[in-house]
Amino acid sequence: MTADASPGDLGPRVRLLLDAGRPDDAARLAERQLTDDPDDVIALVLLGACRLAAERYAEALTVTERAVTLAPDHPGAHRQHAMALMQTGHSDEAVRAAVIARDLAPLDPYSELALVYALLENGGTANIVAAGEAAARARQLAPDDPMVYVAEGDTHRRMARFEAARHAYEQALALVPDDPIALYSLAELDAGRGRALRAGPALAATLTAAPADATAAKLATRSARGALWLVTDVASLLLVIASAATTGVRLQVAGPAGVAAGLVTALAGIGAAAMFLRWRLRMLSGPTRMLIRQNLHRPTFATAVLRLVVTAIAALLAATDPDPAGSGGVKVFAIPGTTLPFILLVLRARNWFAREAGWLVRRGWFGVARARSPRG
Repeated sequence: MTADASPGDLGPRVRLLLDAGRPDDAARLAERQLTDDPDDVIALVLLGACRLAAERYAEALTVTERAVTLAPDHPGAHRQHAMALMQTGHSDEAVRAAVIARDLAPLDPYSELALVYALLENGGTANIVAAGEAAARARQLAPDDPMVYVAEGDTHRRMARFEAARHAYEQALALVPDDPIALYSLAELDAGRGRALRAGPALAATLTAAPADATAAKLATRSARGALWLVTDVASLLLVIASAATTGVRLQVAGPAGVAAGLVTALAGIGAAAMFLRWRLRMLSGPTRMLIRQNLHRPTFATAVLRLVVTAIAALLAATDPDPAGSGGVKVFAIPGTTLPFILLVLRARNWFAREAGWLVRRGWFGVARARSPRG
């Protein structure tokens, strides 16, 4: 039976339900058609798309295998088969299926997109460079489709070409401003690099465009945690400086005058940290602030705030230390209360520099690889 046997409105109806986030309802439409005609290739392809959307990957693989067996010359069947193979860990076979789809329909941008993601899933320098070339071909074939720019951005991101990736995602959003995939990709670009503050607006827009998207909600929560840590990093640094300055004042000024000067120094630092924290948190997007409030009971959120409390108390203890030159007393708490947050700041800074250095090397590596590519 050929694909022509399917009713002409099946595809639009299934895609409408998929766009509405109802893959099971969409699958029932395709299954109803297959009950009447078990060899309807288009219905099989659409059912495969439904199974993929529902994350029922093994079933998607079974369905798409039947589709390519019935219609070996149908590019859509091979394209969906490639997607199912990717999701079930058969990356080499996914590339082969995507190549078949592309060869059967060389002017179809979606076959190129299937090849892009099959190559990215397969990994390796040559495959990622080839994915970039496939994305460029897809853009030439469909310059008005936001998905081709998202795919291009994804390839740039794998090469650590982050500004090029940002430009590609922004091009997608220029075509469809509320496209949830492009919004999510842009947010993930920044969140994945530790730029949680920059990711906030795109994540807020993603949650508005796709409020039921569990993946976006998970990324937003992770990004909110990152934003909280970044903001409290600065506040923590201010408190560490205040604590160290307070200790210095106490060592220089003796007696009640030293205690008063120490308290003024400590309270000034605490006030500066509190003012900064209040100002910077207010600048976060509404959804990010809401997620921070909702998750403050979780250790990974609470620890960011707890270190501020610990350092502030350490500064106050240093200010009121009855024996600032001694080695005992309140120093048992005050010194660790300042030192440990400082060590944490140093470790976080080290990790940031290490990631940036790694991405710089990766960007250079792929720059050379692209230059050596026959199409580079």
